[in-house]
Amino acid sequence: MSKLKKDHFAPLLGTWWSKFEKFFDNGGFEPIYDYLKKESLRGKKIAPNSNLVYRCFQETPINECYCVLISMCPYHSFVNNSPVADGLAFSCGITEKLQPSLDAVYKGWECEFHDCLNLGYNKNPDLGYLARSGVLLYNCALTTELGKAGNHIPIWSDFTKYFLEEVIAYTGIPIVFIGKDAQKFNKYVTPLTHGQIYNIEHPAAAARESRDWNTEGVFKKVSEIIWLNNRKKIKWLDEYEN
Repeated sequence: MSKLKKDHFAPLLGTWWSKFEKFFDNGGFEPIYDYLKKESLRGKKIAPNSNLVYRCFQETPINECYCVLISMCPYHSFVNNSPVADGLAFSCGITEKLQPSLDAVYKGWECEFHDCLNLGYNKNPDLGYLARSGVLLYNCALTTELGKAGNHIPIWSDFTKYFLEEVIAYTGIPIVFIGKDAQKFNKYVTPLTHGQIYNIEHPAAAARESRDWNTEGVFKKVSEIIWLNNRKKIKWLDEYEN
């Protein structure tokens, strides 16, 4: 049984709480909480801010989640002592400074949906608009240390494994694993009990090499599945109103 207070954690997970309550009761949150508390007391800078760690679950209610994008970990950089990461994969709304990975993401979506010819959209640093349209923007580690990309993946691995095996395994929701580190977790999604699973490169690779992000047409496929199953149109780009 967990030693942590349930009434503290329940609001953090919002509408997803009932799915994670078993993980909590079995003490799954304790090693995560203890590690982060210990590192903070040692003076380590951790991203994102503590109030935003579970933001992806707060922005995308469970009954309005139509697909999941899984990346590696939050941005590990800080600007003016503030974390770039804001709790949503690829999003950087706190500093409002567009990161190269997110810039590559926007260009990839523009090319996939508009043949690279759409200039009528806003490269919004905050992907909250996408999260609220039904896309869960998840990182396989919800935190990271300043300057150390992916170093918290081990402490979040049980949480991510539980999320994939117990929370969304039987939903049929499309999952897009972005980058090799995230793709290491796709073994926890049973193909026989799940819908469409996709693996594509991480946009950081495209940004480093100054080339377009190869989305392999995945997002069009995901959009078609969501429309067929839910009659929901995902707003991938934050397009200006006509």
